Amino acid sequence: MTMTRSLRLSAALAAILFAGGAAAQSYGDSASGLSVSPPAGFKAEAGKPHPQFEVTIDISSKTGTPKAVNSTGQLCTLGFKSATQNGQLSREAINEQMAKPEWQQLYREMFETIGTVSDFKLFEHQGFAGVELIVTPKTGPSPQNVRMFTSTLETAKGRTALICATDQAGLAAALPQFKALRATIHAPE
Repeated sequence: MTMTRSLRLSAALAAILFAGGAAAQSYGDSASGLSVSPPAGFKAEAGKPHPQFEVTIDISSKTGTPKAVNSTGQLCTLGFKSATQNGQLSREAINEQMAKPEWQQLYREMFETIGTVSDFKLFEHQGFAGVELIVTPKTGPSPQNVRMFTSTLETAKGRTALICATDQAGLAAALPQFKALRATIHAPE
């Protein structure tokens, strides 16, 4: 294939991927390696400073679905926190640790400080075992009507977390979208 033909194909593919108002908008942080290429209908951009993360990416829905529960329209925060203590751990060691009930309990307790935890599950991403759960917050505007879908993944570089919030009525319909969004994350490893 000639270079010119290759460039034309690349340009055509880019035009297809970025056409229309519902096309996805990707974002990455080159310093940490954290990035997301969300499905169509979502937009990712540099996040606001957050006390629990060194880097954040804000994700919103371009279509209004799932419904954001805050006034900014932000649906999810993707965050990364480096952890030098993880640097000596192999993928296998991290996965073994995540499978231990006592480690899973630590994650549950971490999120129980902000709300009631339900639907605790393990998931796999980039070959790493992660923890997924639903949290009903204790505080905030109308907390009984808010549900947070959280996914946390440990790698040798640190912790990556996706935290999405929607209303209770829309959670069941939003879960497949949140999981599809999670599948497009690149966690620094």
